[in-house]
Amino acid sequence: MSAPTTPAEPVVGDRAEDVVTAPVVTEPVTHEPVEHVQALEDDTGHDGTEHDDTEHDGTGPDDAAQERRGRLSAGVATPLTLLVLALVAFALVLTVSLRDPGARERDARAATAAARTSLEQLLSYGWQTLDAQAQRNAGLLTGSFKKEYAVTMASTIAPVAQKQKVTVQARSYEAGVMGQTPDTVTVQVFLDQAKTAQGQEQPSVDQNRVIATMRKVDGRWLVEQLSAY
Repeated sequence: MSAPTTPAEPVVGDRAEDVVTAPVVTEPVTHEPVEHVQALEDDTGHDGTEHDDTEHDGTGPDDAAQERRGRLSAGVATPLTLLVLALVAFALVLTVSLRDPGARERDARAATAAARTSLEQLLSYGWQTLDAQAQRNAGLLTGSFKKEYAVTMASTIAPVAQKQKVTVQARSYEAGVMGQTPDTVTVQVFLDQAKTAQGQEQPSVDQNRVIATMRKVDGRWLVEQLSAY
């Protein structure tokens, strides 16, 4: 009968103190706070799986595409509107810049000069040449005043002038602009009228203030309206 065998002890080194036993490490069980767990559920979903950012609200792919097209159209419309407004503003600035800044002043000077010479001719007459003067003066007038002047000369001025053999010579000595539009200039003219008649040795001088509305017609400033006071 053979002797019983005893289990062999593990031998690491030649001495017993060389045997090393690994310590048992136990990890403490930690419990996550309820708030942290709830936050995780909110991020990943109730079933623990992550969801994409697109919420499924019952709209299909066509609805989503239509919404994207609407947003794109709105995004394009805003720059287009700004572009149109910018072009309109540029056109206005260009129109103003192309306009001659000295045109208004030149019109005022030209209309004033025309008013002075026209009134000197209109308010001067001689009893022997009234008809010829009336025809010549018609070229200085425009609008309804042309007919009004012809009627006044024929019905009022001519009979008295021919009867008394009157001659009138008008001379302007001052004039100024009272108002102005792109097509008209209102001019006040101060002038003297030296009048002689049959049996009168020395001429009498009348001082008059006349307001003439001058209108630009085909580059010429013509008398459109006349009043004296």
